[in-house]
Amino acid sequence: MQLPVNNFNGGASIQVVDTRCSWLLALLLLSSAGAQQQQQAPKGVIYGVVFTFDGAPARALTVMARPSSPGGHSGGFPRTKTNAVGEYRFQKLSWGTYLIYADDKKAGYSRGSTGPLGDALQIEITPEHPEAEFNLSLPARAGFIQVHLSNRRTGAAIAEMTLSVLPLEKPDSGLFSLSGRSDELILVPPDRNLLLHVKADGFQEWDRSVGAGMPVNVPSGSTLSLDVPLEPLD
Repeated sequence: MQLPVNNFNGGASIQVVDTRCSWLLALLLLSSAGAQQQQQAPKGVIYGVVFTFDGAPARALTVMARPSSPGGHSGGFPRTKTNAVGEYRFQKLSWGTYLIYADDKKAGYSRGSTGPLGDALQIEITPEHPEAEFNLSLPARAGFIQVHLSNRRTGAAIAEMTLSVLPLEKPDSGLFSLSGRSDELILVPPDRNLLLHVKADGFQEWDRSVGAGMPVNVPSGSTLSLDVPLEPLD
């Protein structure tokens, strides 16, 4: 708003700008936009109960809700823990389809070893159907592999490795490949015939895994410990 002010000395009038209306209008616009954004914010909910392989409630287990199309997802995937009776609940999820599975290494569950498996675990939430119930029955716990890597010439420990795991019946399909610390526990599908390839930077591949791969079969919940000496490249 502009207010005219007369110059009593006979000069031209001066225009004074009142900025209060402009500030009020800006605040109203921001408040309206914020309310609209809050109304449009996704409020999807997925909940249910997790049961162990023998049918008991899975307590204090980490569960993941992984978008089936993670390319458009920013940040880490939603995780939560089950309570004392095996219940879990994801809230404020974006609309879309999710894969629900246990992702708890200490308990013996991971995406690469025990799930998700197929379309049965895909749960969709939309503005029309914002809540979905899904009860998850866990498979058998994974098998564990621990690799102790060393330099064949010096006996010194090798800190980092690359491990590839393939199914024996269809090795071309592969299962997973990872790089990490050599003494770290690796979860693999239990009671299944697998092939391993073990490598490390600056060394030749483990002679027992060269070619088709080292055959292994690890029972559910058991740990296979492997001493793996590698030959330096030079």
